[in-house]
Amino acid sequence: MLGINVSWDKDQLARMFMGVYKVTYPVGRDASGAIGKLYAVEATPTSVFIDKAGRLVEQREGELAEAEFRQRIDALLK
Repeated sequence: MLGINVSWDKDQLARMFMGVYKVTYPVGRDASGAIGKLYAVEATPTSVFIDKAGRLVEQREGELAEAEFRQRIDALLK
């Protein structure tokens, strides 16, 4: 699990989000915008699910409920 703060989102707002939602995973800044462009991120939050082979399996815009998120992660770990 890795969070990316895309270049067009304000750093201060990302830090507030992390505090409000008590984010416990590492979050990096996509200062150049390369990662956002690579995955065609148009909205935040966007969840990108990548399998063990490094293939993009699914991409979802908007908030995911914890149960739904866990279900997707569990499927990728099988």
